[in-house]
Amino acid sequence: MDHKSFIDSLIFEYVNTFDVKRACQLESEGFPPEEAFTLERFTYIQSAALTLFLGAYLSDSSSTSFRKLSLIGFIMSTLADAPKFTKESMSYHNPFGKTVCIHTICVDKLYRRRGVALCMLKEYIMRLKNESQNRDMNGKYERIALICHEHLIPFYQKAGFILKGESEIIYGNEKWFDFVLEL
Repeated sequence: MDHKSFIDSLIFEYVNTFDVKRACQLESEGFPPEEAFTLERFTYIQSAALTLFLGAYLSDSSSTSFRKLSLIGFIMSTLADAPKFTKESMSYHNPFGKTVCIHTICVDKLYRRRGVALCMLKEYIMRLKNESQNRDMNGKYERIALICHEHLIPFYQKAGFILKGESEIIYGNEKWFDFVLEL
């Protein structure tokens, strides 16, 4: 399958309760242990912020009677009051917050470097913008905030995020950088 056909075959749906364990597994395989969330944290975010937990799925075309989807990547976020990602925003979900704080963007190792993460992030941004525009005059969300490692800076810039500088957050042994995308 060529690159365009592969990307076009992706299906984006909110991660359901049955796929939370798979999402947690993907993160534990792709992140250092000190950065990976627990299954309990995944379950909490899925129940508290369902429309902020988007999955990228591939369809199993071998099944003729029903469509079986396999989770190959996801974006998981919560809402916060602060205009940037903070230690506090990492801890809980404020359903009245206006800042979408992305905690994780993760893709199965078998599907990395194929454009899944960027495609998924663009879909995510579009959904957030649409949801905000379909609300009231003030909008539901004002911005998306995240922190990332230095080697991921070009990826987030390519997706339209603005680098705000080195983060005040200390998490693990590496430096983190703040990014924001105004909606």
